[in-house]
Amino acid sequence: MVQLSPIYINKEKTKSRIYYYDAIKALAIYLVCIYHYNNLNTNILDNPNFGVYINYFFYGISSIAVPLFFMVNGALLLNKSYNLRSHLKKVLYLYILVSVWSFIYSVIFIPIEGVSYSIKEFLMAWFFLKEGTSEHLWFLKALISVYLLFPFIKEFYDVPGRKLLKLFCCIVFVFSFGNLFLINLLNSAKFVFGSNYLNDNSFDFFPMVNPFGNYSYTLFYFIVGAVLSEKIKSNKINVSTKVLVTSFFTALFALFLYGVLMTVSSNTFYDTVWNGYYSIMTLIMSASTFVFFSKLTYANDKVNNCLTIIGASTLGIYLVHRFVGAVTIPYFRGLILSNGLVLNIIYGLLLVLGSLLIVLLLKKLPLLRKIVNI
Repeated sequence: MVQLSPIYINKEKTKSRIYYYDAIKALAIYLVCIYHYNNLNTNILDNPNFGVYINYFFYGISSIAVPLFFMVNGALLLNKSYNLRSHLKKVLYLYILVSVWSFIYSVIFIPIEGVSYSIKEFLMAWFFLKEGTSEHLWFLKALISVYLLFPFIKEFYDVPGRKLLKLFCCIVFVFSFGNLFLINLLNSAKFVFGSNYLNDNSFDFFPMVNPFGNYSYTLFYFIVGAVLSEKIKSNKINVSTKVLVTSFFTALFALFLYGVLMTVSSNTFYDTVWNGYYSIMTLIMSASTFVFFSKLTYANDKVNNCLTIIGASTLGIYLVHRFVGAVTIPYFRGLILSNGLVLNIIYGLLLVLGSLLIVLLLKKLPLLRKIVNI
């Protein structure tokens, strides 16, 4: 069992931490790791057997990882005061951090490809987050976008009645969740009548009108997390655990069915994680998970300490797991039954723990600790 050293107890202020936030972050980073690095057999086209369908069903759970991170961020930031100058410094530091890590990934992984890059090509790969190298850093760029709008959202949030906040949320919802929901309905209807499909979540039902980019749904999750945490704190959410669990698995099953529909109709694997972030199904799953974790009892100090360590290190794990996964995944794929659900669940856990150990080591080094912290 990893123990908290005095420096972490003082630095992270564990006594004042909200443990269900840490538990949610721990789950989210685990789902990120198992999504990025797994050997699950989810190919329901070539292997349409029961085990593969089960894998594909549980695969969709990872769609809540990114939403949960934004919900916890919103809960932490919108429900307390802030200093604009300090906030802008944080945004700038985060942008620098993305640039530094994109450069690190590029220097290490591009040579492994065995392809020669000109200086211009290297700079393009570094700046635009090359696929297969540093594209997973899109999450941090989306976070930067939310942080840039945070001062305005905070003003809306703090006004009694929150009329402007509600209007803002409605607009964001329509152009993200609403747009995708229309795509879901159209594709489902066309499946029934045997016609062609959009097969593209980027289709815009509101061309030339949509004021937001691809990741506008993150703003909605950011605000929803803050509102839910506020209501949880004031005991205004009276939903039973049974209802939460039922809602979660009903939404997951709907996401699974839509994924099967899209995979079969297009004859191409439909990624219910990447394509599910701003689906109504994932929104229900994420909100249910957030409230569910708030209802758990966090009475065990050792468990809470572990949650605190992971919760305070999720950014570092996110940045480091790219290396740990790249090194270990070839060996994992060589194992018997490595395409089954159980072994992948265990591998995901080991990936998180391995990355965590590296992050804790980096945090003890004066210069390197800054590249795994905000």
